[in-house]
Amino acid sequence: MSRPLLRCLLVLSWAALAAEVRPAPPPAAAAGTPVFPGETDLVLVDVVVADKKGNPVPGLTAADFAILDEKQAQPILSFEAVQLPPPAAVEVLANPAPRMVDNALPADREGRTFTIVFDNVHMSTLHAYRAKQAVASFLEKGVREGDRVSLLATGGGAWWSTRMNAGRHDLLAVLKALDGRRQRDLSTREQVTDFEAVRIHLYQDTMVGQRVQRRFDQLGISLREGQQLMREIYLPGVNHPLVEARAAQAYQQLRRRLNVTLAALERALRALEGTRGRKALVLVSEGFVLDPNLDSFKRVVDTARRSNVALYFVDTRGLEGLSSTYGADLAVPPDPRDYGAMWADASQDAEGAEMLAVDTGGFSVKNTNDLAQGIGRIARESESYYLLGYAPPAGPRDGRFRRIEVKVRGKGLVVRARRGYYASVDGTAAAGGGPLTPARGEDAGADGEAPAKPLSKEEADRDIQNALDSPFALDGVRLRMTAFVLEETVLGRARTLLAAEVDAANLDFVEKDGRLVDTLDVLIVAAHRDTGEHHRRDQKLEMAFQPSTLERLRASWYSITQEFELAPGRYQVKVVVRAGNSRKLGSLMYEVEIPDLATLRISTPILTNAVRQLEGDRAPSPVLVVGRRFPSSGRLYCQFDVYGAQKDQRTGQPDVSAAYVVREADGHVRERGGPTRAVPTSLGRISQLLWVPLDGMPPGDYELALTIRDELSGLEREVREPFTVTPVVQTAGAETSGP
Repeated sequence: MSRPLLRCLLVLSWAALAAEVRPAPPPAAAAGTPVFPGETDLVLVDVVVADKKGNPVPGLTAADFAILDEKQAQPILSFEAVQLPPPAAVEVLANPAPRMVDNALPADREGRTFTIVFDNVHMSTLHAYRAKQAVASFLEKGVREGDRVSLLATGGGAWWSTRMNAGRHDLLAVLKALDGRRQRDLSTREQVTDFEAVRIHLYQDTMVGQRVQRRFDQLGISLREGQQLMREIYLPGVNHPLVEARAAQAYQQLRRRLNVTLAALERALRALEGTRGRKALVLVSEGFVLDPNLDSFKRVVDTARRSNVALYFVDTRGLEGLSSTYGADLAVPPDPRDYGAMWADASQDAEGAEMLAVDTGGFSVKNTNDLAQGIGRIARESESYYLLGYAPPAGPRDGRFRRIEVKVRGKGLVVRARRGYYASVDGTAAAGGGPLTPARGEDAGADGEAPAKPLSKEEADRDIQNALDSPFALDGVRLRMTAFVLEETVLGRARTLLAAEVDAANLDFVEKDGRLVDTLDVLIVAAHRDTGEHHRRDQKLEMAFQPSTLERLRASWYSITQEFELAPGRYQVKVVVRAGNSRKLGSLMYEVEIPDLATLRISTPILTNAVRQLEGDRAPSPVLVVGRRFPSSGRLYCQFDVYGAQKDQRTGQPDVSAAYVVREADGHVRERGGPTRAVPTSLGRISQLLWVPLDGMPPGDYELALTIRDELSGLEREVREPFTVTPVVQTAGAETSGP
């Protein structure tokens, strides 16, 4: 592609509250259904009832349940029994990358949502292999059509969200590249478990310290060597200086791992705020101890409650039992006095992960080597559950946590539900009971009330990050996006234009100095599926238009283009846009495939109904647009380049022919052209611009099939570009595309 064309492409510019509190549904007309005022707000609680074997219990009614809010019984005002039908047998195909995606349609948030957190910072290589087998089984057997699944690794390298079943192939590819990152320190035999480190370093526990000291003695470690040095470096404590030194080192390493894992959990949970349906976070890990000094544990539980997400812990240690600290390194059997403590430590080393599961309404899969069966229980549990709603009792709007207890009638039944919610705060809508108030960024309402306070930079950044992490698109700002894979730049990377468009009619411009102004905060992240490599672009766009210009812009959207250099492979691109005046958010995900650059290929064709003549260019250049809807008038232009064609040894030039076919949705051929020989430049570059008449073309869906043939090698390539023809709408003497 010529540099003038690049200039053309870059310059062209026309081209809820969280699930805790939800508005009550309208009064039900069916007999026997409770009727309540339409303005009442409900606390909705997802409840799972299981038998002794862990199997969900269907067929219960509202009369079988009781809800206590701060130990006070509350009438159940809404009740829904959710029972998913058996999954249909469908063929699983790789998810094709669409040419264009948008967020205009309401997001489907009523289905199941699973977030799988692969805790590789707390997982060894051996356990990671078993964990990947269990997760793969879950992806193949535990999820069904329509489920939204995200897979992320706490240590980085993966954060992929997709819709099943089409996205299963991508998730399995992401999973394949993951591995355990926790390696045992083999440089010393003076090992201390995480639980021992907490007890010795934080609590100065002499019983645990003496046990570690006996173990060191059994290993033949001389506790006297370096004792004076240890006393000089570390303040004397109640335990041996060497034991305290090793416990301090182990504790610092533990804190670093915990901070990484808990931050990833909090981030993943926060991304699920405001989404409905059954939500589950599956933590696949060897587990971690409970460190009471870390506020992160409380934040994770609080975020899970606000997001109405149940956390499940899958212990990848299985039936291994003892920590690796008590392994083959022991030249002699340990002291008999320590046998009981050794077994107890095995459970204490995962106490923190188990606590998170219990406090959020989930459970732990542990003490089993059949991880696939255990993780399958999580999927089965979400196939049958109950939604109970009640009006929060009157009380102070202080934002404090209110405890919920759900009881069910019947013997031997286990109830799992979140343990509470957060009450509303005066002037804001908290994650709990109480009337709903305007969300941040919306006007407070009528009668001259002041609008919401401006967001701080920290709040704005957090909202943008949440939108980036969310597995769902946000439609506060209407967006659409596509990508154009062009020529190879640096070795092994293709110049790729990621093009998004913002619906200007969806923005709230304000008048300033005779112009209509607004700003857009834009974040674009492209992540490689197989390597985890990611590229990020942040920008702030200042917009100021004359009123007449804005009217034209609203008919053609506002273009945002970023150039990336991407290696071959599949990428997931996430775009987040925040409007400055309204503070509304829009986001979407787009998947693009960068092909092998060493073979014959066609650049991503640019389809447009407008061209412009740039100074110095002999041929017109296409006006880059994202949308694929064109009015039935004028022409449809198609710009494409050809790369990797064989060159004639005598002339040094390629010999390529091109042909195209335009088909209607039923396969009927509407237009046909070629094959014609492409004329290369003096440098052997092939760039073609063809056009198809749109005048009189019936409205409907079409496909442009473009075929190129390398006459020297005999290789052929074909690309198919969908587009839609719309009726012409006359507005103020101008022709525009219909809706």
